[in-house]
Amino acid sequence: MTVAETIENMDSLLTVEVLSKLLSMSEKTLYKAIRSGKLPAYRLGGSIRLEPTEVVKWLRQGSSKQ
Repeated sequence: MTVAETIENMDSLLTVEVLSKLLSMSEKTLYKAIRSGKLPAYRLGGSIRLEPTEVVKWLRQGSSKQ
């Protein structure tokens, strides 16, 4: 199973910290993608959460195109 498939099968919102570990990508890079609007995210209280299907869509579109 690929990382994208693993993420897609998750049934809860992801934190930046968890996604960072799954993708072996720095949190700083993920926050940059969120701020630029390329990676959709939701703010719940003081926390940022990511929808697994949106993350997979972002990955498939080429997350390195920042």
